[in-house]
Amino acid sequence: MMNRAQMVFKAIDGLGYPTQNMKKFENVISFRDIAYGDHPQNKLDLYYRRDIINDGKKHPVVIYIHGGGFIMGDKKCRVSISEYYADKGYFVCCINYRMPPDVAFPEYAHDIVNAANFVNTLAQEYSIDLDNVFVTGDSSGGFSAAYLAALKYDEALGQRIGAPKVEIDLKGILLMCGIYDVEVLLQGGKLLGVIPKTAQMIVGDFELKKDLSNFNEYPYYKEMAPANFVNDRWCPTFICWAEDDIVCQGQGEPMAEKLKENVPYYDDYHVKGVQNNHCFHLEFGHNKLAKECMQKSADFIAKVVEMEKVAK
Repeated sequence: MMNRAQMVFKAIDGLGYPTQNMKKFENVISFRDIAYGDHPQNKLDLYYRRDIINDGKKHPVVIYIHGGGFIMGDKKCRVSISEYYADKGYFVCCINYRMPPDVAFPEYAHDIVNAANFVNTLAQEYSIDLDNVFVTGDSSGGFSAAYLAALKYDEALGQRIGAPKVEIDLKGILLMCGIYDVEVLLQGGKLLGVIPKTAQMIVGDFELKKDLSNFNEYPYYKEMAPANFVNDRWCPTFICWAEDDIVCQGQGEPMAEKLKENVPYYDDYHVKGVQNNHCFHLEFGHNKLAKECMQKSADFIAKVVEMEKVAK
């Protein structure tokens, strides 16, 4: 039986699905439920435009990580946005992964690494350009995208949480209304009790107090903030956020400042107003600002790919 937090995030997906997946791209095809591991949740959907499969060229790949408050969500709710990037001429791997309460942190982060590394296997069958691997995600998926970069560029972090080695090279990451410091999240509003319940599932057997005041005693307390691990080795990064985000207050702008100081190439997009709220970009089928955001994210990928060509 689902608890309140799970029901809330499931309802969010249900309510958002029609408008977030209204945009269709006729030239994009997909292969569903490709296994990258042994667990039933270790599956991904591969999207690509029909004409690129036999054009004799290699094409960039975008790994998409769905959000859902760390505890819910499914790749099937990210069809339009996966097709959006595929329509640009990229392969897109939209992944599922194990989530709390089935597994706690940091184990579910291991699935993200394994899914990303599986791109090496896909490249044996598809014309994927392994020099141009991009990772993106929304909300808690943004956390996971940032965390993958943190693991890639800070080997000591991977050792501390027992994560597999990130074997792919990251050409760029796109962080969409993500969570980059869980402690900041817990200091915000409780959202009708959803955040405390979610936090307890994330930390597993560690017993949080009702007011969450002992979070700093959690063994992976410092490791739960990918923002702490931004360094000058990071790949180019795009980040978007909503200034009036009711879920991720205090997440986007501080992360953006750290990125500006460290990454070799950086770009961002942010909006104001409660009408453009958490994960507003998913409404790109009908929302003007969401369309602008998505176009800017696509321009970011194209520019980084061009930078790679020039470098060669």
